[in-house]
Amino acid sequence: MINKWKLKERIEIFKHPRMELVEDTVILPNNKEAKYLREKPTNNHSVAIIAINNENKILLQKEYSYPPNEVLWQLPGGAIEKDEDILAAANRELAEESGYMAKDQKLIGEFYVNNRRSDRKQYVVLCKDLKENKLKADDEEFIENYFLDKEEIKELIKSNEIKNVNALAAFCLLENL
Repeated sequence: MINKWKLKERIEIFKHPRMELVEDTVILPNNKEAKYLREKPTNNHSVAIIAINNENKILLQKEYSYPPNEVLWQLPGGAIEKDEDILAAANRELAEESGYMAKDQKLIGEFYVNNRRSDRKQYVVLCKDLKENKLKADDEEFIENYFLDKEEIKELIKSNEIKNVNALAAFCLLENL
C-alpha cells in the first residue's frame, strides 16, 4: 500500500496574480522530512474543448506560445472562473477563443496538468452543434482556427506536429470514448 505524505509546514516563496509558489515541508511514509516546491493549492482548474462541427471535423487552433517560442497546435480552452460550472466555462472559452458556441456539450474526462508540481486539473469537454458567437478574446491571444478530420489530426500527432500536452491528452480521451 502506498501511503500519503503529511504536510508539516508551508512557506510562501513567490506570489503573483497568475501564479503562487510554495515550499512544503512534508513527512514521507518512512518518517523522513523532505522539502517540496510546488504551486500553491488552488481551485484554478481549466477546460480543454473538443469542438466538432456538422461536417464531423474537429476544431484545432494555431497560436504562438511565448515560453517555448513556437507556434503550436492546440485546442480551445482556458481557466474555469471561481464558482463557474465546467460546461459554462467551456462554452465561454470556446466563444472567446474561436467565435463559436455549442448547444450540445459533454464532459468526457479530466487529467492533472502537472501532477508533480500542481493540483490543477483540466476537464475535457466535447462540444457539438456549433453556432457562431464571437466574444472578445484576451489581448494576448492571436489564434487561427482550422477544422480537421480525425485522420488529419492523427497524422499531425504521428509527425510530432502536435506538441501541446493538453491536446494530446484530450485526443486520447476522445479516442477511447
